[in-house]
Amino acid sequence: MQSLWMLLASLFFALMAACTKWGAADYGTFTLVFYRSAIGCIAIAAWIIATRREIRTHYLWGHFKRCFIGIGNLALWFWTLSKLPLETGMTLNYTSPLFMALFVVAVSYKKKLPVAWSLIAAIAVGFVGILMVLRPTVSAGQEHIALIGLACGILSTWAYLQVRDLNKLHEPVWRIVFYFTFFGSLFGLLGSFFEPGGISVVPSFRGIAALAGTGLFGLFAQLCLTRAFGAGNLLLTSVLQFSAIAFSAVISAVFFGESIPPVAILGIAVIIAAGSAATLLTKSHMKAIDHK
Repeated sequence: MQSLWMLLASLFFALMAACTKWGAADYGTFTLVFYRSAIGCIAIAAWIIATRREIRTHYLWGHFKRCFIGIGNLALWFWTLSKLPLETGMTLNYTSPLFMALFVVAVSYKKKLPVAWSLIAAIAVGFVGILMVLRPTVSAGQEHIALIGLACGILSTWAYLQVRDLNKLHEPVWRIVFYFTFFGSLFGLLGSFFEPGGISVVPSFRGIAALAGTGLFGLFAQLCLTRAFGAGNLLLTSVLQFSAIAFSAVISAVFFGESIPPVAILGIAVIIAAGSAATLLTKSHMKAIDHK
C-alpha cells in the first residue's frame, strides 16, 4: 500500500506540474500558490464539515513548521518552473530522494544501525533514469536559478520529515493536509498583492482549467504523499517519487504531442526497474523480520 500511495502521489504531482507550467504564462508565482492551496483547502474543508471532523490540534507548532517549509518550497519551485525549462526544474526538485538518502545514512551511522545500501543504490539508479528522461540543461545566466531549484530538493526532504513527525504524533492525514492548504492560501494571498494583477486577474477558460487542475491535482497528490510518508520505509517512498518523471513524460506525449526519444524510453525503464527493485527488496526485508 505504501508503494501504491506514492505512485498515486507521483501521478498527481506530474499532472499538477503540467497545469502549473500551463498557468505560469498568465499568473505569478504567489497567485499560483494561492489557487493551488485555496482550491484544495475549500474542498477538504467541505469534507471536514460534511463528516463533522475536528480540526483542532494539539500540535499547532508542528503544523506551522511543516507548512512554513513546505509552502516556501512550493513557492520557490513554482518560480523556478517559470524561469527554467520544465525538464530542468523537475530534475532539480527531484534531487530530494538523494538528500533523503544522505539523511538516512547519517542517522544510521549516528545510531550505529545497518545501512540499507541496496535501497540507496536503487535511489542512485533511479536518479540516473531521471537524467536520461529529462536531460536537464542550464543556460548561461541561469546558474543562480538552478541553485535555488536545487534548494527545493533540500527543502522537500525537510518537509517530508516534518510530515513523518506529525504522523508519528497520530495526526490524521486530512488534518495535516488541511493546515498545509490553509496556510498556503494565506501565504499565496498575501504574496499575490505584490504581483501585477494578482488574484484580481480575470482568468480565461484556459486559465480556469490550469488553476483548477493545479488545485485539485495538488490536493490529491498531497493526500497520497502524506499517507505514503506517514508510515513505512523512507528510502522506498523516496525512490518511488521518481515515477512522477515517467508519468510526466507520458503525459507530455499523450496530451501535448511531445515525442519521447529512445534515451528517454530507456530512462523510464530504468526508473521503473529501480522502483520495482526497491519495492521487492523492502518486501523481502519485511518478510524476514516477520519470520524472526
